Amino acid sequence: MSTQQQARSLMMRHQHLVKNRQESMLSRAAAEVGLDTGSQASVDRK
Repeated sequence: MSTQQQARSLMMRHQHLVKNRQESMLSRAAAEVGLDTGSQASVDRK
């Protein structure tokens, strides 16, 4: 694997972890204020 491929892979993994963390935090916040998280639409940002 080239250096560029490794860098890309690391950045993609980082972005994935950040997105998962944000979604988890939003879900917890929604639960705290009483929103039903099961009915929320997921929006993918590309």
